[in-house]
Parts: sequence; C-alpha cells; structure tokens
Amino acid sequence: MRLLYLWIRAALLHPVRSLVAFFWLVCGKRLRARNRFSVLIEDERYRYEKWLQKNARLSEAERKKIIEAVKADKAEGVRFVLLCEVPHGTGDIFLRRTIKSLREQFYEHWTLCLLPVGEDFTLQVADKRVQIVCGVQAMPELNDADYICWLKPGDELSEQALYMFARAVEDSPALVYCDEDQLNIRHVRRHSHFKPGWNYELLLACDYIGGLSALRADLARKHGEPTASWKARYGALLSLGEGFSRDDVRHIPAVLYHRYVRKFIGPNAVRLASHGVNHEEMLRRHGPLARQDADFSVDAFGHIRGRRRVANDGPFVSLIIPTRDMRRLTKNCVSSILRKTEYRNFEILIVNNDSRKPAMLQYLSNIASHKKVRVLDYPGAFNYSAINNFAVSQARGDFIGLINNDTEVITPGWLDELLAQAMRAHIGAVGAKLLYGDQRIQHAGVYTGMGGLAGHGHRMLKANKPGYFFRAHLSQYVSAVTAACLIVAKDKFLEVGGLDEEAFKVAFNDVDFCLKLQAAGYDNIYHPHAVLFHYESKSRGKDIKGEKRARYLREATALKAKWGTDVEVDRYFNINLSTAREDFVL
Repeated sequence: MRLLYLWIRAALLHPVRSLVAFFWLVCGKRLRARNRFSVLIEDERYRYEKWLQKNARLSEAERKKIIEAVKADKAEGVRFVLLCEVPHGTGDIFLRRTIKSLREQFYEHWTLCLLPVGEDFTLQVADKRVQIVCGVQAMPELNDADYICWLKPGDELSEQALYMFARAVEDSPALVYCDEDQLNIRHVRRHSHFKPGWNYELLLACDYIGGLSALRADLARKHGEPTASWKARYGALLSLGEGFSRDDVRHIPAVLYHRYVRKFIGPNAVRLASHGVNHEEMLRRHGPLARQDADFSVDAFGHIRGRRRVANDGPFVSLIIPTRDMRRLTKNCVSSILRKTEYRNFEILIVNNDSRKPAMLQYLSNIASHKKVRVLDYPGAFNYSAINNFAVSQARGDFIGLINNDTEVITPGWLDELLAQAMRAHIGAVGAKLLYGDQRIQHAGVYTGMGGLAGHGHRMLKANKPGYFFRAHLSQYVSAVTAACLIVAKDKFLEVGGLDEEAFKVAFNDVDFCLKLQAAGYDNIYHPHAVLFHYESKSRGKDIKGEKRARYLREATALKAKWGTDVEVDRYFNINLSTAREDFVL
C-alpha cells in the first residue's frame, strides 16, 4: 500500500518524470526505472526504521549461540583495549552510557582506558576493566593488547560488537571496522552509515572508517605510542593504511557502533572529513601526499583534497574516440578537448567506423590536418571493443584514454587530474565524473551487482547535491568506471588483454575490463575532480528492441557468468544497501 501511495504522489507532483520512469519499466530497464522513480521521493527515514525493526535485536537463538561460543572461548581470547579521551566538562551520563554498553558485551576480554583532559575528573565504576589513566605511559594494558580501538564519550556498542570483532580477527588482520549510525539522548537511532570495504583512496578523502575500528596493537605501536585522541587514530590509519592490501582489512557489514549526537545530522549534511580533526594537517603529515609536492584545496562541498601534480612534459597520452557519422557530436567532443584541455602532451585518435555522410567525411578530412589529431579507419560492424583494441595498437602514447564521442570537457584540468592518478603504480583505470546535459550525474563510479549486472552509483543525482555521505564527489576506489571517459597505462591495458571483442562487443566491455584489472591486483579509481558532459548513448542509441536488445541480453548473460554479478555484492558497496537502485538506499 505504501508503494502505491508513493507512486500516486510522485505521479501527481512530477507527472513527466513519472512517465519517464514508467517508460523504462515497460522497456525492461528496471534498475533505470527504479532509479528515476527514487529521485521523486524521500523515503529513507522510513526505510531505516523498518530495517531496525528487522535487524536491531538478536533473536533468542542467536543470543544463545553467541553465549555458548563465548563460554567455550572464555579462557583464551583476543584482548581489546579501548581508548577514550574525556574532554574537560564531559558529563558522567555520557561516560556511563558508554561503559554500560561495554559491560553488556557478550565478549569479556576488553579494557576501557579513560584518558581525561584536565585534572578535575573523577568517576566511580565497579569494574576493574574500566581504568582512569593519565597519559599513555600509565597504560600497561597496551602491552597486553592484541587490538586497540577508539571511542568517544556517549558512543555505544551493540551487545554483540566485540564478539563479532573477535571472530573477525581470528586470522590477525591489520584492521577491522564496522558500520554505524547515530544515537541521541533518548536512544533513538537514525542515519546509518553503511560503509564500503577497505578503500584507502576514500580514507584520504574523508575519515570514512570512523568507529568502531580495531587496529592490530603491534602495528599501532610501530606507528608510535597510541593515544586516545581521534586525531591520533586517523593519523595512524593514514600512515599505516597505505601499506594494507585488500586482504589485510576486514569490514563487518553490520551496525555495531552508535555515535552519540545531540541533534541528528543527516547523511547529506555530515562531513566525514575528520570528525573535528584538521584534515589538511593530517594529509600533510601522514600518508602518500605528505611525501609529494601536492596542492591542497577545499572542494565545493567543504572537503580538503590534495591534488597530485603532473608536469607539462609528462607522459604522452593517446585519446581514442570511435565514431560513425554523428558529425555534430564528434566535432563538439574533439573541439572541447583541443580548446579546453590544459595538459597538452596528447594526441587524439578518431576511429572512423564506416561513416557515410558527406558532412562527416569532410569533417574527418579537415580535422586530420590538425597536428594533434589522427584519423584511423576501422571498417565493418560496430564492435566497440575491437575498435578500441585496434586503436591502442596504433597509439603512440604510454597512456590510453577511452573517450566517447558524445562527451564534452567541462573542467580544463580533467586530463591532468586523471593522468596523475593513472601514473601511480598500483592504479588501473581512472574514470571521471560525467554529467547529463541537465547537470545530473550520469557516472560517479560503477558498482557490480546493481540490477544483477552493474550500475552507476548516484545516477540522476543533481550535481550540486552531496549524495550518500558525499561519495558522489570524493575520490575513491571502485570496481569499475565507464569507458565513456577513462585513462589507463597502455602496458596495463595490454597486460589484461584489452577489451573483450567476443563476449562484450558493445555493452559491459568497460566493466569486464576494469574487473580484469582488479583481478590482476590493480585498483580502479573514480576521480570526481575531472568533469565532463556525457550525452549518453546518442551515438549508438538505446538497447531496447530487436537485435540490439538480443545482443545486450547475450552480453548481460556473459557478465553474470564470468563475474557472478547476480550473486556477488561489490566490495566497494555494502550488502545492506539495495542493489535494485543506484542511490545507496536500503
């Protein structure tokens, strides 16, 4: 009934957009239909309330199973030391809430160290595991700790939190973290943050790890004597995290940590840059940007970012643009690159796939005289993968840019931005932020599993809106990026065999290519500081009927068979979020 009510409300308030959503539903594009419908409604608070009703409490069977497992492991177990800095003037009520949640844990091998800021702090607690200390030198508990965690006064843990952490560290990973939400003084919970798997690039952009996180004690001591401040925690993660592989970190996709807030802060307003810590200072002192000649600035949404520099005489880049006729689009694309691009060490390879219109042929003849442009002929049936593979074999650049002819440059520094990321040794493909002509997001990273295949996160979000915890506008690892605009080192392109000309002639070739890079150990990046328009599919049209539809279904089946996109959830997504939509909702 509620869904029917929402449909009726959307149809009355937004009749044209509702018709567009219905059109895509009739065409069989359910993910796109749901995505367009989702922008018409605001229903997330209701969704989380329903989610909590189902997931907030353990069943009796689950409680019994955990209790029995803890009893069996009572003699030996991983020891967690939790550090909590107590600012001057912190009320006892907040600390007692935190301590109460710890004493109610199923798992008992923990110690809470309260480090007061000031000398007038007193608190009586009848539990030897809770200790008030002055400075890390007074914490012998750190010598016996297996993992070190950080808390803030008033924050609470779910009763199974440390048990689940203990299970997650059985093979001694470097770091474990979980999902979280907000909790007010009346114990009302809202605004869950369902986090991605280990994503160091996102950690540089914002402190998405937050709480609860457990860092292996030997690593923490290697970084320096651990302190209870949130600043020290973030600094340790930035310094140590650079060396962590995907297998070194465990993410528990469960809301085990409840962050106390006086007033709820919606996910579209909260900044995870550093939770009150000077983010720029952290980046200048810790992590890879501290060792590089990076420029620091504030982005449009208030986040600090470090921009890696590329010299004007940096690597040569070959930008490949396939086309068949479509003179206006192709000319607009090429012209925008030539006029606006600040980085000048590039060539453009226009690959002519059987253009027939006289105006287009004349344009190709004229533009071929430009010193930065070459026109290559590739006759035969349209096969996007084969066309690009052919062009790569003819490219002179050490880096390859795959560019659709229906794109247009917006930010002059787009190529500098993408190239600076692609030059890093462990980076595979780097994709830009792409916008529709109406300033809504078309591409902000590709996530496998959406719609059983793959989808564009935050598609249809207005470009001036933050998205899910600002992730539409933060640089981060993603499983795939669209070939409408991506940069990759030529040797890495060849290493994984380029684009698949047989299984993915038109659709999903970019997803398959990026997943091959990921499987080879490279990280793909969505980099939102390079922005272009993308007038999606204007060249080849829509895959909604006839042979195009049949071909699309074959390629969709191939993607599922090869990568299990219909059964696996993307490592950079979250199993709790809906894969039926692209806007990060439950």
